[in-house]
Amino acid sequence: MSSEYSLPNFPLFKNALLYAKQSNPAPAIDDIRTGKTHSYADLIFAVAALRNKLLNGESDLNEKRVAILCPSGFAYVVSQWAVWAAGGIAVPLCTSHPLPEQVYSLEESKSALLLVHPVFQERQDHLVNETKIPTMVVTDDGLSHKNDALQAQALPTLFDMDINRRALIVFTSGTTGKPKGAVSTHDNIDAQTSVLVSEWKWTPHDRIYHGLPLHHVHGIINALLCPLYAGATVEMHEKFDATKTWQRWADTELKHLSPLTVFMAVPTVYSKLIASYKAMRNETDQQMYAKACQQFRFMVSGSASLPTPLRDAWYNISGHVLLERYGMTELGMALSQPYDDRMEGTVGFPLPGVHVRLMAESHEGSGVFDKDVTDTRDTSGQVQVKGRNVFKEYWQRPEATAKDFTDGWFVTGDFGMRIKEKGYYQILGRGSIDILKTGGEKVSALEIERELLSCDLGILDVAVVGVPDPEWGQRVAAVVVLETNKTLDLTTMRTALKSKLAVYKVPMLLKTVVELPKNAMGKVTKKDLVALFQ
Repeated sequence: MSSEYSLPNFPLFKNALLYAKQSNPAPAIDDIRTGKTHSYADLIFAVAALRNKLLNGESDLNEKRVAILCPSGFAYVVSQWAVWAAGGIAVPLCTSHPLPEQVYSLEESKSALLLVHPVFQERQDHLVNETKIPTMVVTDDGLSHKNDALQAQALPTLFDMDINRRALIVFTSGTTGKPKGAVSTHDNIDAQTSVLVSEWKWTPHDRIYHGLPLHHVHGIINALLCPLYAGATVEMHEKFDATKTWQRWADTELKHLSPLTVFMAVPTVYSKLIASYKAMRNETDQQMYAKACQQFRFMVSGSASLPTPLRDAWYNISGHVLLERYGMTELGMALSQPYDDRMEGTVGFPLPGVHVRLMAESHEGSGVFDKDVTDTRDTSGQVQVKGRNVFKEYWQRPEATAKDFTDGWFVTGDFGMRIKEKGYYQILGRGSIDILKTGGEKVSALEIERELLSCDLGILDVAVVGVPDPEWGQRVAAVVVLETNKTLDLTTMRTALKSKLAVYKVPMLLKTVVELPKNAMGKVTKKDLVALFQ
C-alpha cells in the first residue's frame, strides 16, 4: 500500500473510500461545465493528490485558512475536501460577489492561500493586487487521473485526525451588520450532514440537480455533502437558469439522461421556474415539463420564507408539496418538516439530536428572555438551539460569540411559535428585522407578507418593514413588486387586508418597486428598503 495517498478518518472520507471500492458505484460528480463525470475513486485520488500539493512536505496545515474561488463542479469539491484532508480551514468565496466583498472575506478570515480556478483569472489578479495573498491555480486537467494510473495505485489509507478541529468558515449573510465568519468543526459538519441523510432518505440511487451557491450551508451541506455522504450523484450546474433547468429535466426522457431525484432551491428560484413555465406559449411543452417533475422523489424550499401562493402554484405544476425546513449558517438545519407530514406554513419539528426551545420575556420589553414557552401553543418566543450541529464560534470575535450564547444555547435572533395539536414550529422572522413593534403591539412581517401574497392584488413579491416613527415606534410598511400592467394604491391594499388581519398589522405605507434587493440566497435585504420611506 502506497503511503503517498492518505485521508483523515472522518465519516465523509471513510464513506467515499467505501463507495470507491464498490464494483459498480454511482458517479460522485457530474460536472456540467466540463461535461465530465467523475467516480468516487476519481474524487478521493484527486483529493489526496491536491492534499499532498497543499502540504508541500509539511505534515499538517494546522488550521491555516485556505480560500476557494472555483466554479460549481469537480474542482470546487476537490479543493474543499483537500483543504480538510490537509488539516486546513476551507473559506469558500462567493463567485458572484464584487471585489470588495471577496477582499473582506479574505482579510477577515486571514486566509493564507487562495485556491483559484482559471475561469477566475481576472478576479485572481485583482485579489492578489489588493491583498497580496499567495495563490495556487487548480485546473480541470490537473485534477484528472487516468483510469489506468488509478488501477495501478492502491486506494488511499486513512489516518487519525481530531474530528473537533475547525473545518469551515462560512460568512453570515450580513442582513443586520457586517458578515461574521461562522466556524464549523468537522464534527459539526458530520452532525449536520448525517441527520439529513437519514431524515430525508438519501440513498446511492439519488441524483440531485445542484444549482445553489457554494458559499452557504444550503449549497454546501444540504445539496453537496449529503448526497456525497450517502454515495449518491451530484449533478453540478454553474448557476441557475430557469429555461435551462426545465430543459434538463425534460431531457431525462428526450435524451435518455440519468433521472434526477432531488431538487433544492430558494423560493425565488421556484418563482422564476413558475414564471418561465407560464410564459411558454405551447401547451404541449407545458405538459412535457410538468411530466418531467415526476422523476423527482423530493423537492425542498429553504433559506427564506415560502409564501403559500407560491407553494400552491408549484404543486399545481409539479405535483410536489415542497418540504420546508429551518436552518442558518451557524446551525446547518435545526428543524424540518417530516418527510411524510408537510404542514403548510411551518418548518416541522427539531431534527434528531437537535434541541430547540422558545423563550419569551417574563416582563414585556425587558429584553430578558427567561420564560420557557416551548410547550405552549400560539405563543411567540425567541428560537434557541443546542446540539452537535451548532457551530464553534465566530472567527476571531469572542465577544460576538459570547453574546449569541446563553447557558449553552445558541440564540438565533429568530422568533417562532408552535401551532396546532402536534405543535408544529412556525417561524415568525428575525427579531431585529421581521418582528415589528407598532403602537405597543408586536407584529410578524412574514405573516403580513403571506397574507398580501394570498390576496388577489397582482403582487408578485413583497417585503414588509418597520419604518421608525415617533408616535407608533414603527409604522408597518409594504414594498411590493406588481405583475405587468397592474397598479395598487394604499387604500385598496388596506381594504383587502382588513378582513384577514388585525388592523394594527395592516401596513400604513406602500411603495411599488421593479425588483426587491436580495442576497445570493434569495433573502431580501430589508435594511435597504427602509430608506424608501424616509
